Amino acid sequence: MDNRIFRVNGEGDDLLFSALDLVFKQNWLSHCESWEQTESNGLILCWAIDLKCCNNFPSKLNAADCLPIVSSWLNSDFAKTVQLGEMCNDADHDGDNKLGWEVYCDDWGHVGDNHYAICAIRPAYMWFGK
Repeated sequence: MDNRIFRVNGEGDDLLFSALDLVFKQNWLSHCESWEQTESNGLILCWAIDLKCCNNFPSKLNAADCLPIVSSWLNSDFAKTVQLGEMCNDADHDGDNKLGWEVYCDDWGHVGDNHYAICAIRPAYMWFGK
């Protein structure tokens, strides 16, 4: 599908798996072969292999295989440098914020300049009002 739309935020590995599972099912290949990380987009999972911008995985991975990688990456030092997405910042409001994650793709199912993306994952704040 060329006009994929996907943007989910949440917290915890159970919901993260559900988001990854859904975005993988939305992608026609349903597997990941490479990855890259950028400060502007976060961790980008890709369906193609041997891309100049990406690092290859040793084998094809499904959503369940990617979950521990993504979960670990979200706790990495690099993840702390990633720009937060719109509506996912550490907002000053009458309530509380909790750090979670966002799984997304941009227009046409791309992420930034990467046309081979399944999705990107980045830290995101959840807002809880009083």
